Amino acid sequence: MNKFLPALLLAMFTFASPLLQASELIVSEAWIREAPPVSKVQAAYMLISNPTDKPVALIAATSPLYSKIEFHRTVMDNGVMRMLQEDSLSIPARGEIHLQPEGAHMMLFNPQQALKAGDKVLFTLTFSDQRKLDIMLVVKKATDATHHHHGHHE
Repeated sequence: MNKFLPALLLAMFTFASPLLQASELIVSEAWIREAPPVSKVQAAYMLISNPTDKPVALIAATSPLYSKIEFHRTVMDNGVMRMLQEDSLSIPARGEIHLQPEGAHMMLFNPQQALKAGDKVLFTLTFSDQRKLDIMLVVKKATDATHHHHGHHE
């Protein structure tokens, strides 16, 4: 075996690795707001970063634990906070979208079981380029800083 081959392969991997990482969407800070056990709706938040040079949109989210997941955006309308349903959420090239209280977020309908802080829930995110990404969201208690009321009824 050529004595330079291992060094060459290591160099190729080292230089190729950032390119591979840059082609992937990155999800962080993914969490679900803890809700009372009888609640029929919850909210989920996360940061989705797009290090690629092409914009992409989040077009669907599913979880075996919820009957339906919708994208919503909170807006101020004549001094009143309202939530508008969105078909998708755009993530610009080399940009990010932060799903957070009082902003864009996911509404989770009809949980199959009550969740408490510390529980983890599997989600599959589908993007406009047909990429699918499986992620785990952790359930967290709402704090005064993140508290916000959702007036959704199913």
